[in-house]
Amino acid sequence: MSGAEAVLIVVWCGALTALVVWVNRRKARKKRETEEAYARLRSFAESRGWTYEEGVPSLVDAYQGAEPLPVKASGVMGDNVVSGTYRGFGFRAFEYRYYNSDVDSETTQVIVHSVWALNLGVEVPDLRVHRDGWFDTLMRGRAMELGIPQLDKDFHIVSRDEERARAVLLGGLAEFLTSDPRALEMPLRLHDGQLITSRAQTSLSSETFDEPLEYLVDAVGHLGVLSPARPPQAP
Repeated sequence: MSGAEAVLIVVWCGALTALVVWVNRRKARKKRETEEAYARLRSFAESRGWTYEEGVPSLVDAYQGAEPLPVKASGVMGDNVVSGTYRGFGFRAFEYRYYNSDVDSETTQVIVHSVWALNLGVEVPDLRVHRDGWFDTLMRGRAMELGIPQLDKDFHIVSRDEERARAVLLGGLAEFLTSDPRALEMPLRLHDGQLITSRAQTSLSSETFDEPLEYLVDAVGHLGVLSPARPPQAP
């Protein structure tokens, strides 16, 4: 082996060692940052008298069927679960996490979506309201037509109980959707006695927590006959 070859081997080994050290430090830093974010969320929740749980098994299963959650879920845990009362309404918020692996780069990306669910305490029809998109009919099914031009243009609305859903929309929700700019940013879903919204690729934090809850509580006042006479407490 020549001297030049020996130098190249030493340089290569040094570079490989440096890369391994950098990767390990990066992983450790990300883990530390994640743990610190969890601690801040717990502190934020407890400061408001709410309950924080690091994870609840099969929680996502109860909310499956509409993005950003999977259509079908089995045993999928909800992370960073916060439960409590907001403006008189019981609620639960949680993160749904999944992992995208890149075989070529041997890296894994963590995708985080956040969900907020407000307990209405009344029976509700199935109803999903999304901002209109190019492939909505293919991805979400045929949209309801309400005969309200702005609503039909801006939103893709789907229900398995169109008669009851139509009554809710025409009873006040349609006016809310077409007049509140938040409706174009956050979807709405009526499901299992709850009013639900979500934010894709967003983690729960003190900075992201309140606006979706405010949106849900404001929307409750426009549910017409579904509006509860008094806010139900957390179960």
